[in-house]
Amino acid sequence: MQAIVFDFFGVICSEITPFVLPRYMSQDEAVAYKADIVEEADLGHIDLPDVLELLAQRTGVSAAQLLAEFWACVKINPEIVALIEALKDRYKIALLSNAMNPFLRQILAQQELERLFDVMVISAEVGLTKPNAPIYQRLLSELDLPASQCFFMDDNLVNVTAAQALGIEAVLFTSVDQLKADLASRGI
Repeated sequence: MQAIVFDFFGVICSEITPFVLPRYMSQDEAVAYKADIVEEADLGHIDLPDVLELLAQRTGVSAAQLLAEFWACVKINPEIVALIEALKDRYKIALLSNAMNPFLRQILAQQELERLFDVMVISAEVGLTKPNAPIYQRLLSELDLPASQCFFMDDNLVNVTAAQALGIEAVLFTSVDQLKADLASRGI
């Protein structure tokens, strides 16, 4: 392996929408919201202010309050950051994330995490989303590596399966301990 690829939300950082949406809508409404609004944001068709305004219209909660709630949900996993720092000397480290503009970049800047990554492929910036093959192909191109030289983890099984279909070694992230075991079993 020459590159280790991390998902962001659900791996490095806590998820956001699963914590915010249930406060204001039913499960079915949240699924519909994610399908029509989050997907558009992840593709870069709308940005964070648009998302907040659309969510405010649906919930009756101000965009400012929703933004504050989004930020309150941002919890960086220090064990993952330490793991990335330990791996960085021996491997290329990449970020592959479905995320809206400019939220992920704002988090990275605020938490001083940009320094961790040699390559960052963020869905809204490239107009491609996981689990679709083109975003993984974009990642491989930017890493300048074949799929067989990359190890990827994601908290969404659909994204893991899509990566595996392209020949990327990929695992489902469930915990830091499990990830360390997965890495160790591969000599990483």
